[in-house]
Amino acid sequence: MPITREYAHSVFGDLTQNAMVPLHPDDLLHMPGLREHGHVFFGDMAVRCYKHKARWMYDERDIRRTGQALAELRLDLDDVVDIQLPTYRDSGPEDWHRVDWRRRMVSQMFYLARHKAHDGRPYEERNDSWQTVGANGLPGDLTWEEFAAAGSRSHSNMGGTRPLELLTWSGEKWLLPRAYVDLLDRWAQQEDDLVDRARVCSSCGRQGPHWGSWRTPTSKGYVTRCPPCSGAAFRPYTGHLRGVQYDSARRRGTRADEYLCQLCKGSQAAGWDHCHEHGHVRGPLCSSCNTREGTTPPYYFLQSEGGAQHLLECRSCLQQRTLPRRFHLAVVCAHLELTERHGRCRRQPYAREVEHARGVHHFRLECSGWHMPSTWTKDVTESEVAALVRAFVDQALATPEADGNGPRC
Repeated sequence: MPITREYAHSVFGDLTQNAMVPLHPDDLLHMPGLREHGHVFFGDMAVRCYKHKARWMYDERDIRRTGQALAELRLDLDDVVDIQLPTYRDSGPEDWHRVDWRRRMVSQMFYLARHKAHDGRPYEERNDSWQTVGANGLPGDLTWEEFAAAGSRSHSNMGGTRPLELLTWSGEKWLLPRAYVDLLDRWAQQEDDLVDRARVCSSCGRQGPHWGSWRTPTSKGYVTRCPPCSGAAFRPYTGHLRGVQYDSARRRGTRADEYLCQLCKGSQAAGWDHCHEHGHVRGPLCSSCNTREGTTPPYYFLQSEGGAQHLLECRSCLQQRTLPRRFHLAVVCAHLELTERHGRCRRQPYAREVEHARGVHHFRLECSGWHMPSTWTKDVTESEVAALVRAFVDQALATPEADGNGPRC
């Protein structure tokens, strides 16, 4: 029987309230592994996520079976082993998506130590002393209380469990109960296996990247398709709804999921994106790109490939040579960072709006050059903002990305 995430959370919490393994039931609400493999882990037990009537849910039998098994799991808290944490090193891209709970724990330790050492300190006074491990087993000046407090946050969980509640320092090594270490090792292996299976293209069998960029949400859940197979299965959007109001497109029953995503061009689209100021359809987007357009700070979205051109698929924005208002100040910030400099310093400053009064935007610019950090202000009128946005639009339309099926008046 399908049950909601909230009800699953309640049932699981009741079943495991006396479990010896410290658990994080909120993972049932947030579904952290949904895109990568469609399951939620608690130790070495994977609970599958189902999409039912456009909502992500669970099978109640899975929740009760997992909760009961974890409630019955025994740990000998006196039978502890050295967890043999690896030496710290900066993680490269190849490590970001691997399930390695020991390296993840080390990374958390050193991240907190570095943040504490550098917070509020000028750049020229920073050094690598935070990498030295102290007598308490922690790097830099990090205390156990600070490390444990950070461990209460969700990013410190390992396989739906809270390892810091069982972790102890012997004076020479970090210790955890043997049975719990075995549990985490099995979790790491099983999650890696699930990710490997989930990133195989359902059409041709090619294996995709670890971060799940081939995974496309559908009405029944995620489907894995490589870009060539998506291109063969779905049509590229050619702008036939350009200038059409969003409501009109919906009434005509035009399905977005018959097309490729207008932005990434590698996934099946999930819905029609539209300009919220003018109401015109901009194009079909997959769920990931639609979320990115709505939640990414405007400054960064405009710098992403095809971002500005996609916004200009709105017929009114294109004809008026403008962008939605929430992007205007991002255009000004980018312009100021490109053109303003502190004295003869060549470093690009950081710009942000600090006040808007009587039609004038007040910006603060900060330069953290090798000398003393400096700040100054710059005023930009509404008419200057409009002119900068228009110049930005003209430049975006002149780029190669605007060729072919790009926006045209």
